[in-house]
Amino acid sequence: MRWLVCVMAWLVLIVPAQAAGWTLSGTVLEKGTGRPLPGVVLAVSGQPEPAATTDDAGAFRFELDAAGDVELVARYMGVSAVRQLRLEAGVEVMPQIIYLRLPETLREMVVTAPRSPDRVSKSVISGKTLSSIAGSGGDPLAGLQALPGVVAVNGSSAPAVRGSGPGDNVYYVDGLVIGKLFHYGSLSVFNADLIEDFNLHSAAFSPHYGDVTGAVIDVALRKPRTDRIGGKVNVSLMGADFLVEGPRNEDQSFYFAARRSYIDLFIKQIEDKGVTIQIPRYWDYQGKYLWNLNDAHKLSFHLHGAGDQLALNFSPTSNAAIREPVLAGDLSLSDSGASQAVILDSVVSDTTLNTLTLQHRTRNASNRIAQAGTLDFTQESLLLRDQVRLELSAGHELTLGAELGQTKVTVDADLNNTPCTQFDANCDLTTGTRLKLQDAFTSRLLAMSVQDRKRVRDDLTLVGGVRYSKEDYLDRAYTEPRIGVEWEWSRDTLLTAGWGKHNQMPTGQQIVRVFGNPGLDHIRADHRVVGIAQRVDADWNWKSEAYYKKFSNLVVSDTALNYINAASGKAYGLEFLLKKEETERISGWWVINLAKSQRRNDVTGEAFRFEYDQPVNTTLVGQYKLNEDWSFGLKWNYHSGSPYTPVIGTSGNYPDGRFIPTYAGINSGTLPVYHKLDLRADRTILMDSWKMNAYFELNNVYRRKNIAGYTYSADYSTREPVYTFELPISFGVQGEF
Repeated sequence: MRWLVCVMAWLVLIVPAQAAGWTLSGTVLEKGTGRPLPGVVLAVSGQPEPAATTDDAGAFRFELDAAGDVELVARYMGVSAVRQLRLEAGVEVMPQIIYLRLPETLREMVVTAPRSPDRVSKSVISGKTLSSIAGSGGDPLAGLQALPGVVAVNGSSAPAVRGSGPGDNVYYVDGLVIGKLFHYGSLSVFNADLIEDFNLHSAAFSPHYGDVTGAVIDVALRKPRTDRIGGKVNVSLMGADFLVEGPRNEDQSFYFAARRSYIDLFIKQIEDKGVTIQIPRYWDYQGKYLWNLNDAHKLSFHLHGAGDQLALNFSPTSNAAIREPVLAGDLSLSDSGASQAVILDSVVSDTTLNTLTLQHRTRNASNRIAQAGTLDFTQESLLLRDQVRLELSAGHELTLGAELGQTKVTVDADLNNTPCTQFDANCDLTTGTRLKLQDAFTSRLLAMSVQDRKRVRDDLTLVGGVRYSKEDYLDRAYTEPRIGVEWEWSRDTLLTAGWGKHNQMPTGQQIVRVFGNPGLDHIRADHRVVGIAQRVDADWNWKSEAYYKKFSNLVVSDTALNYINAASGKAYGLEFLLKKEETERISGWWVINLAKSQRRNDVTGEAFRFEYDQPVNTTLVGQYKLNEDWSFGLKWNYHSGSPYTPVIGTSGNYPDGRFIPTYAGINSGTLPVYHKLDLRADRTILMDSWKMNAYFELNNVYRRKNIAGYTYSADYSTREPVYTFELPISFGVQGEF
């Protein structure tokens, strides 16, 4: 009997303990995003061993016998959160949701290799950095003007680079050629949250890029998120947009973003000095779908589209209509473009990668220019591109490329034709010859490129390449070499040099029949550049480059043929960049450009400054991070006055009685120097499962009246300055879910 009594006593002791057992379960998520956090260690105060670790879904589960007040601690990479629990007999413990706020250095940290190994005359910067520059209005492309070699273009974010104009650049997004990258209001057409980084190739760029004489702006959009379905809603001063993204399954993910202006919904139009402006309207969208077919093949689908509408009315009594009577009345401009593409990335072998791209693009424009006439055109392009990268040996890479394209164009024009170029001071639209053209034609392009990149010594890399391109509209073909040298003089010092020949087709108006000259040749350019880059320490680095560009076959107007190739030019300069990396609270850079750019009419012998010539251009960009919630930034820009062509009097009258202006030499005048200071504050507010980002900008803080040009009275006897348009403030609020 004694043993029975002992057993019963033991059962009495353990039954309450079993009855008092609890199961603790729950999920640990990142505060602000709701992203599951795997690998978080859960512990109970007073117990020496960890109780559990979260799985890939952020979930945990463990048993606990202790009763009363319990302190549950979640720890992850130096960050912790405490949850107080009371365990009572007979009371079930509900699953816990614990939010951990991670330092910014741990939030979705991704380490990526450079997209292009070339280091000659290349600037690389993240989209996040550019979009947070003061005065950018959250638009990364607006921040491009703070980079070396880029000069400020009044009223536009389109960059003018090293003696070339904005129209002399080519833009790539995810390897796709994008024709329409800016809205009328100078905003870029891409959602700022999607832009991962920029590669700006200022001169002597790779033969795999298209044919232009200016620069290459190569934009990479990020991949869609794969952890969960989420999105963002953004409202700024200029428009509103949304973004939705996430996985469909473990192998497929997507995003889609769209934006529209909304000011026109509240303010229909404004009137100033006889000119009525309907508030411009714009819209754009972007989409990407990624499909990992297997370990060796990845398929991606891309959608891009953007459009603008602008309407004006010039009163007959306005100065513009008095000087150009054909402008009196209504003007309407409409422009839209779209692109659809599929890209197949394949790992052919351990040493061979292949990228096959098929892209379809459309462009539509409809212009009504009061009494001057109408112009409608459509453009449809199809491009097939293939690029193969071969790693022949360690440090030796050969890249082969081929492109086959076709473009169909339809034109319906009925307007006054006034052939004008940068070499003409007086372009009177009213006296232009009225011409008509209804035409449809097809142009085909064939291009092949090869680049051999080889490390010939441990400290020396040679790059050589050539591009062959042929188009059948003007029936021109070009074979152009490109070379580069990269010498790692020391562990922290890099010396570079590059040279290349480039060509560019003239604009559509200049080559279309009736209005232009289909017999024109391509514009040619010769690029030379040398540079040095120096890393001082982990925080500081600097680089400097000197360049020389020579242009030929530039287009001038001609009374018989409309346009001919009869001009040349040159541009040279020295650039210096000092940069403080984002390793501490203070970051930013200072850049100074010393440059000279000229054009020469080879028919008349007249030489003059290029319209974007700014001999001194300097920008200071800074950011101070107070904490993870607040940051402050500034941008100060100063540049020499831009050139302009002054009116110095009149020389008789047109048949309708208007005064004929007499101009001084082309671009012989200089505007006052330009400078302004912009300030910005950014605020982040983290909720449990979503976060809010907001910024506020104060532009042109000391209210500098920068002159963009001059407008003249009807008889050209007086003039008034036209000041650059500056929004005094800008703001944006974004919710991220």
